[in-house]
Amino acid sequence: MERFKYLLLIFLAINWMVGCGKKSNPSEISLQQAAQTKINNTESKSLLRIMGHWFGEGKKELLVREAVREFSFLNQDLVIDLQFPHHIFKFNDEAELYFIECDSIEQMVRQNKWPFDVLFCDKERYRRVAEKINDKDWGKKYLVDFSREPWFLNAHKPGLFETIPLAEDYGGIIPGPIIEGITHILFVSEEVEKKVGIKVKALDMTFDDFLSYAKAVDEYNKTHSDKVTFFSKQYQYAIDNLFKQLVTSYYGKLHFSSYQESFTALEQTYRAFEELSRYHALDQHMEYSHLAYDIAQRILFDKECLFNLQPTWLILLWNKSNPEGLKKMRPCEIPSFAGRISPYYSGFFQVIFVVPKNANNPEAGKRFIRYITSTETADKWVKYAKCPTGMKNTISYTDFGQDIYEKFFQHLQKKYGNNQMDVRLNELLFNTQKTLNFRYSDVLEGKLSAQEALAHLKRQL
Repeated sequence: MERFKYLLLIFLAINWMVGCGKKSNPSEISLQQAAQTKINNTESKSLLRIMGHWFGEGKKELLVREAVREFSFLNQDLVIDLQFPHHIFKFNDEAELYFIECDSIEQMVRQNKWPFDVLFCDKERYRRVAEKINDKDWGKKYLVDFSREPWFLNAHKPGLFETIPLAEDYGGIIPGPIIEGITHILFVSEEVEKKVGIKVKALDMTFDDFLSYAKAVDEYNKTHSDKVTFFSKQYQYAIDNLFKQLVTSYYGKLHFSSYQESFTALEQTYRAFEELSRYHALDQHMEYSHLAYDIAQRILFDKECLFNLQPTWLILLWNKSNPEGLKKMRPCEIPSFAGRISPYYSGFFQVIFVVPKNANNPEAGKRFIRYITSTETADKWVKYAKCPTGMKNTISYTDFGQDIYEKFFQHLQKKYGNNQMDVRLNELLFNTQKTLNFRYSDVLEGKLSAQEALAHLKRQL
């Protein structure tokens, strides 16, 4: 009996110690509390839904993810859902995705229902939606306008909105920060250079230089079966940007003071195109005509053509699809007339992210826009994308290493400043909103003479 009591006392003592151990385990208690706290916090937070951009474009995508992560840390009352179009829609290629995105935004506008509080909508998607719904001012009705906010204006480069009519791209409003700058580059193929036996001038190229290269390619094609394309036109705006750069360089002025000045600059440019046409500058010796231009534009013809004028955003796509070909391409400045400097360089700035007025959480969307409208974002953009931005930044291209693109953009920044524009010649030359057909492609293809093109333009006015 005494033995039984002794064993019972031992059992109770062990049971008590085990019980005390469980009760005093701090790690187990903290895990339970943390789990419950997380549940409670999630229930008390509001949801901010963001449609991202630049997925798969290297450090541009990183910029978005870093901005969302940092904003989330500073705004713990929000649960942020970041989604990229690549994960939302089913598509076969990037060109198809563009049209799907436009159709999706169109439906949002028609129904005034928005699955995102911050939406990716650049000026090209805005324009296409405007055409589909026949309302170029739809942004004024459905998107938040930041253009009168002092913090917004102060975050952008001085004179940006006065120099570049950015509000015209969004129906008279500015619905988001001007993070992205797109520059048009005249890419030259080093393989074709060697084949033809020339060396292209990368910076400060004149039209006379450009003409000499066309002559060399034409001479090569006369005696060789593997013909070379001088100037690829798979990008529909390539010829436009070449023509505009020459026109604006003729006088080198921000404003044309008379029709006579405008006609003189145009006449000289038409004559230049007429001379260029003698060397079959637009003959295409590569096959892409069966493709939609959105798809054709993305093909890097690194061995077939000497010049390929394209926007900078394609660099990262080419780096994925044809990295070896891209290594054999070099950036060149679009030519100007000898001894003259245009006040503009071909390119544009644009809004990327907008906030719908009728979004589920527009206030949180506005907070995010204010957060990314910052010097920090601008610095990251310049550092990551190596392209200009419309926002104030503290670092310059001289702070980087010196690869060919950094040297190129450093040169453009020094020469043209922030005057990177998609010039509207009808407004610049004739102060009119009327659509004018300048027919410079017809001159370059030899279908019209310079005088005929000028006479045709005069009749429109």
